[in-house]
Amino acid sequence: MDTGRITGAGFGAESVVRDAPKELGKEDFLRLLTVQLRYQDPLNPLGNTEFIAQMAQFTSLEQLQNMNGVLEKSVGAQARLHGKVEQNMAAALIGRSVEVPTREIGYDGSSDSRLAYRLPAEAVAARVRILDATGRQVQAIELDAAQTTGSLLWNGRSAGGEPVPAGVYRVAIEAHDHAGAPLPAVALRRMQVEGVRYTASGTILWGDGMELSLDELHGVMDSRE
Repeated sequence: MDTGRITGAGFGAESVVRDAPKELGKEDFLRLLTVQLRYQDPLNPLGNTEFIAQMAQFTSLEQLQNMNGVLEKSVGAQARLHGKVEQNMAAALIGRSVEVPTREIGYDGSSDSRLAYRLPAEAVAARVRILDATGRQVQAIELDAAQTTGSLLWNGRSAGGEPVPAGVYRVAIEAHDHAGAPLPAVALRRMQVEGVRYTASGTILWGDGMELSLDELHGVMDSRE
């Protein structure tokens, strides 16, 4: 028996296993099939049925890899298209007034202050609390919970009717369901978009000294301010 030939074949097989990648591609599958045919037992060769089955596996693998490549290109194209659409939408907002979340309301000492809000559909009761810098409640205004969107004007007076000093006040919107459980609600203010910045993480709007993403917008006003 030619032991050197057998040993050589053994080392070849070990080399194939040792150098095989973690994920087999169609070239690797075809290479393994070729090695299997080369070193098959001549007294018990690979049957036609088994050979056809392995070739069918190879064909399926090739089709799946080709399909995966097409899907990856499609996903990449959709992502690039989404990015371009988002950039165009953001650029069109420059100079427009938008509604953004806020926790503050400003009072200039004479004019009424406007505050918009959004309530969940499950709310049956809601109110806006206006607090001073120390956290003391200055005013509380009941809201119509049947309206999920709305706005109010604060005249700059406390709950007792006294005028309050000009300044920035904190706002908190409280909403509850039928069982009295708290629900998420958001206070909104208007901001004029002054510019757009395109970054690796997405499109950023800025205005009034703050930055925000398109996802943080709750509305766009019809009129330009």
